[in-house]
Amino acid sequence: MDPAEVRSADLVVGMAREHVREAVAAVPSAWPRTFTLKELVRRAEQTGPRRSGEDLASWLARVGSGRTPAELLGSSPDDDVADPLGGSRSDYERVASELEGLTDRLVELAFPHPASGPPPQPASSRAAL
Repeated sequence: MDPAEVRSADLVVGMAREHVREAVAAVPSAWPRTFTLKELVRRAEQTGPRRSGEDLASWLARVGSGRTPAELLGSSPDDDVADPLGGSRSDYERVASELEGLTDRLVELAFPHPASGPPPQPASSRAAL
């Protein structure tokens, strides 16, 4: 992880709480835009999709409202994508399927298709993973 990339990213997504903690420890100002993938999707589904004309930073602020760093201590299957390293082919396939579903849901929430016109575009397309 490159702290310069974290600093310049509009959104930082980790696969586990540990990744979020490392990113925020390196760049504390990144907290409002740094989430695990599962946490971001879960919170976004509770908050609702990005509104027409709403920039990404404002939507992330809504999604992260009330969130505290203490919530990301330790590990949790609610927030962490299981690491298939050393596992079987089926372990890798299960994780790939989970990631596909999560990213599809995130794209629908962060970049919804309005009734007319093109989807909202972020000010920039920088992201750190």
